[in-house]
Amino acid sequence: MPGVGRKRKIRCVMSSWLYQISAEVWPPERYRYEIWENEKWAWPVGTKTPKKEIPQPGDVIFFFYAKTGGKDPGIYGWAVVLEWYQNSSTPLYFRTVAPSDYLKMDPWWNEKAEELVNRIGGKFAQKTLWLVDDIIVKELRIGVADWLSRGNKK
Repeated sequence: MPGVGRKRKIRCVMSSWLYQISAEVWPPERYRYEIWENEKWAWPVGTKTPKKEIPQPGDVIFFFYAKTGGKDPGIYGWAVVLEWYQNSSTPLYFRTVAPSDYLKMDPWWNEKAEELVNRIGGKFAQKTLWLVDDIIVKELRIGVADWLSRGNKK
């Protein structure tokens, strides 16, 4: 029987992360024309919270631009983590997924999005990557779905 008698570390919990993109280094216009759903990317990560945790394959990453330092804040998309290479200058490997192509054209930014981002970042708003609490993840998913389904209610 395969696997009998072997001890394997199996990670069954999916985590979610929030990645703050620097509008000065990577402006929203560049994100819009370079990032497309289903493409693989490797990005640098400045500082992350918590320091001991690292993204794992299958984790979800939400990408956002902050209001500070940019003119078009919001949630721009999400992705699935493919790998994390600790000793690389670009440790985060990911694949963007739907509805990222829509969100990059119409980023989710309203009072609820701002409140969630502030809850995640807390006192440490200058970091690049945060692990997101499961309760907030649910709120992020609902917020994205609501933003997408608002149709002509703009």
